[in-house]
Amino acid sequence: MKEGLAIKNFNHDLEDLLAINAEAESSHTALENFLLSKNFPLTFLDIGLAALREELMPDDPISLVPYVKEMLEEIKGRHLMAIVSVGFPALQASKLKKAGIDPSLFSKIDIIAEKNKKPSYQALIDDAQLSCKEVIVCGDRGAIDLAPAQELGCHTVHLKRGRGAHVREKSFSSKAEFAIEDWKGFTKLLEQFETGHP
Repeated sequence: MKEGLAIKNFNHDLEDLLAINAEAESSHTALENFLLSKNFPLTFLDIGLAALREELMPDDPISLVPYVKEMLEEIKGRHLMAIVSVGFPALQASKLKKAGIDPSLFSKIDIIAEKNKKPSYQALIDDAQLSCKEVIVCGDRGAIDLAPAQELGCHTVHLKRGRGAHVREKSFSSKAEFAIEDWKGFTKLLEQFETGHP
């Protein structure tokens, strides 16, 4: 708004934006569809995307998937953990900090600009000297998180939360080896892998 976007009813337009975002495959798509639905100039798209690249402010909300912190504490030291995320390093680091997740739990945190995670997955596998069958990739977005892992022969777990809960992503969960609703489900699944009975 401070850049000149003429919002007539802030609360109504915010509700519309949140509704569009809830069904969008990415924040870029959500912002673009919102601007188009309101007949706003698409010149505001880059401004909105630039704002998303910034670190979270102290009062910005963040919601954790249930049981994530407990799961990380429970499995640390038993397995190598890494994060491969598409986004902006400063924003992703601020999300971890705000969520109270210790970055040292992870052997590597790779924040990439492109939506192709396959090279990052391959590099992590090579660095850890693992076979692909020893790797479990979890993610909420089938096409971005899980398909590249499947191409490499890794095990895949679809977390049916976040953007992965949307209709077009639900079809991918049938292609993933496993699907979970929250991180407690992952802990149970990991125990099955550890005993050789997934």
